[in-house]
Amino acid sequence: STFKIITAASGLEQKVIDGSYTITDNGIIKIGPYSFSNWYYTQYGRTEGPVNVVKSISRSNDIFFYKLAEMLTVKRLSETAAEFGVGQVLGIDLVGEETGILPTEVWKEKNVGEKWYLGDTFIYGIGQGYLLTTPLQVDSWDETIANGGTLYRPHLLKKGKPESIRAKFLSETTIALIREGMVKACSDGGTAYPLFHFT
Repeated sequence: STFKIITAASGLEQKVIDGSYTITDNGIIKIGPYSFSNWYYTQYGRTEGPVNVVKSISRSNDIFFYKLAEMLTVKRLSETAAEFGVGQVLGIDLVGEETGILPTEVWKEKNVGEKWYLGDTFIYGIGQGYLLTTPLQVDSWDETIANGGTLYRPHLLKKGKPESIRAKFLSETTIALIREGMVKACSDGGTAYPLFHFT
């Protein structure tokens, strides 16, 4: 679900949605014999009604991100993910860094031998399916939101001036909305809030 941050950024940056845009969570989407549910519906049989991008991040709402990914298409979502460093080495000063997998329609045809389906897009939008990222990439895209929109080359030890891979490629509005959702995810009612109550 950490990839939902990139899906949100893609939708906001490409003007597919804005902060007031809502999608109604009915708990489940059905396409032919296939069902795609929200975790809250699967676990508790409950829905969340209209959700915007901030609430969808704070509640990790799968329905919102299924539908947003569909509106974006795999092509545009992968283009945004690439801007965040997904599917490539970030150049940390350690050997063995992996690229992961940044899926596209062409990648699936070549590696799986099948065309890309709408269901693939749905689960890609929530960070599942053929997407494969490294912990370093996840940390880097979170850091990009935290620092105001610059992707930096990671280093094991601090040395010299930080090296930017991609500077200020997100709008202030996009950063503010995603940050708000992330903060609310860690607040009362957010999906991460129970993690703050370990005894």
